Amino acid sequence: MIINLSTTIALSCPACGRLEKEKINIFELPVGELKQLRCSCGAEKAAVMRKENSQLQINYFCLHCNKAHKITVKAQKFWRSNELYPLSCRETGLNPGFFGPPALVNEEIKKEKQDLELIAAELGFDDFKNPDIMLQALDLIHDIAAEGALSCECGSDYINIELFSDKIQLICNNCGSHLNIAAVNKNDLNNLRQLNKVQLHSIQGKPNNF
Repeated sequence: MIINLSTTIALSCPACGRLEKEKINIFELPVGELKQLRCSCGAEKAAVMRKENSQLQINYFCLHCNKAHKITVKAQKFWRSNELYPLSCRETGLNPGFFGPPALVNEEIKKEKQDLELIAAELGFDDFKNPDIMLQALDLIHDIAAEGALSCECGSDYINIELFSDKIQLICNNCGSHLNIAAVNKNDLNNLRQLNKVQLHSIQGKPNNF
């Protein structure tokens, strides 16, 4: 009988934002040794280590808060799980990645890609200076809003979005306050990833710039 103990880790790169996966087999991971996971851009994303107490330690860099996180999981859960487990950001509550059976990881990655492609098609992304950056920025704002962390200082959380070629403008439906978020390059994305909440403020009736 052949026992295949393996799992697949999918993690967004903290440097370029690309979501990539890597399959790990138990025979490629000796006890006490670190296995480094790198993005195709060359940046280190995570390191996995088998421990002597039937546990694994996962160290991963988070693109949402730009910090390193560490979790310890039981070997049974890591190698023989029938579901996906998130790699969470402790600062923001968002999930830069997940691990689990290859089929479920592939399915989740495909679903996320289809969702982003649908948004891009609906919004006509050909009009933007950097469509890929704009799409990732929208995805980050969506995650922040899903956590209930997008609001206006007037107390309203009814926020509209208007897109320009180089920025995203958030508009409060209650008081009309504006916030401009640049979405052209990787620095703009990195600035947005540092946030665990976004709040609109009005300054003498003029839009704010993030």
